[in-house]
Amino acid sequence: MSAMWRFIEYIRTEEAPENHQAVGKGRWSNKDLEPTYPDERTWTWYNLPLYWFSVAFGATGWNVAASLVAVGLTWDQALISCCLGSFIAAVAVTGMARPGATYHVGFPVVARASFGMYGSYFFIFLRAVVCIIWYGIQTYYGANLLSLMFRCMFGYKWMDLVNGLPASASVTTKQILCFFIVWILELPFCFIHPTKIHWLFTIKGVVMPFVTFGLFGWCMANGAGISSINLASEGSAGVSSNLGWAVMDGINVIMGSLSPMLVNQPDLARYCKKPRDAGWPQGAAVFVSKVVVFFLGLASTASIQGAWGTAYWNIWDLLEAILDRHWTPGSRCAVWLVAFSFMISQFGTNFGGNSIPFGADMTGLFPRFLTIRRGQILCAVLGVAVVPWKLLASAGSFLSFLGSYNIFMAPLCAIIITDYLSRRGNIHVPSLYNASPGALYYFWAGVNWFAVLAWVSGVALGLPGLVGEYEPDSVNEAAKNMYKMGWILTFAVSASVYAVICQVIKFQIFPRAYELLPVVWEYLAKEGRDGFFDGETEAETGIVVISERAPKEVLVGEKEEREKSV
Repeated sequence: MSAMWRFIEYIRTEEAPENHQAVGKGRWSNKDLEPTYPDERTWTWYNLPLYWFSVAFGATGWNVAASLVAVGLTWDQALISCCLGSFIAAVAVTGMARPGATYHVGFPVVARASFGMYGSYFFIFLRAVVCIIWYGIQTYYGANLLSLMFRCMFGYKWMDLVNGLPASASVTTKQILCFFIVWILELPFCFIHPTKIHWLFTIKGVVMPFVTFGLFGWCMANGAGISSINLASEGSAGVSSNLGWAVMDGINVIMGSLSPMLVNQPDLARYCKKPRDAGWPQGAAVFVSKVVVFFLGLASTASIQGAWGTAYWNIWDLLEAILDRHWTPGSRCAVWLVAFSFMISQFGTNFGGNSIPFGADMTGLFPRFLTIRRGQILCAVLGVAVVPWKLLASAGSFLSFLGSYNIFMAPLCAIIITDYLSRRGNIHVPSLYNASPGALYYFWAGVNWFAVLAWVSGVALGLPGLVGEYEPDSVNEAAKNMYKMGWILTFAVSASVYAVICQVIKFQIFPRAYELLPVVWEYLAKEGRDGFFDGETEAETGIVVISERAPKEVLVGEKEEREKSV
């Protein structure tokens, strides 16, 4: 055997453990693509709510108020947008988590049920590309906080560090040094499997609210207080004549900050012990945390603006300003602790929102050679390769492109949720690994072209407005307004189109051998079936016994049930 073949054999992914026979084979499965085994379902009822607390109580959540005021809203109008957007996000989060929590499979496998075995590839790749870019950018944001920590530790010695890089590099020596230190600190976490990483989100979810409320209290005590909150929107020209569109734009901003994490829900919810662990508590956590952090960031910024005359929207700019005015040992220690907490929070956001989903995507695209751990490491490497400081240097057009993520991801969420509802919550797990012609999720040449059509229908309505982001004079006001309601509009259109298609086409829900069984809500999830019919699994041992094609006969109990339905 040549050295190349020995290397290929060496890097092949693991098959299922000895006490778990694999559901799928070959290009459609590996250990991480298999349904999560019962002993690996380590997330319980409080893990996902604390995950959302850890996401909201961080740098991104703190800065969301600036984004809403930037679209021309006063603080109270922005608060309305935040409440409405957070409520919509809470509903979408719960809907996207349900398939993963019920059948214990991640997004790359769930997508097969909606788009087909081969059709899912495009949407997996689409999500993976954005994960890489955001991993690099989030790491760069963490570098800003680390630089602040170094200032607290070394004072003028750090601030006076000579920049040895040219202006064309779009980054300074301090920034590049902090970036790679943060990158190195993040790397060990990429080796931790998602079944174990929940402890990081749990700690973050408990600690960060205390840190955020502490910073809020300091800003209230040392600034002008809550009475100056109107200063937060003093730069706004007012939107009384177009308030509706401005509020829609604000909702779109909220959804844009959460859109990547909505799609990622199956990749996290699959590790829940029970479906209800991904239910309404995490939806409530999304709504409450997002609204609370919005108010804390807004009020803190306004309070400091009332006292110091400048609005510091970014958390690192605010902490820098505190050090400029209060250079004492106590202040330096306090700022260091706050910056450290927010930096660790940034780590968690990067893992849950980027590296874990990217690792899951890689298992879906290259199951023979990549696992979630290997995919996470690859994401970290590629996150450097995209040179995030260069991307941010040309911020205008690039950030407009990232903002357009809404119009591509909202229709994707719409189709997955609508497909799950149209099947009455039934996903036949063995068929998710069966690409034989005529199999349940093979559709037409491996692609559900009707789902693709519904996705394109939603995206098409957002494209004119996206063009207007780059060339404002090239589109009319109607196109721009449609883009302002991009998430809601594209979601609603794709969901409606696909719902009508499902009513007309009547997709097959059960394999042919079971097609006469009555279709009730989540029948395949009841009584511990986990997506299998009786006889396809032995729950006591966890061993899966299936063939490549649908079985020719059913067990006596299900056969009698089928005859009664006839």
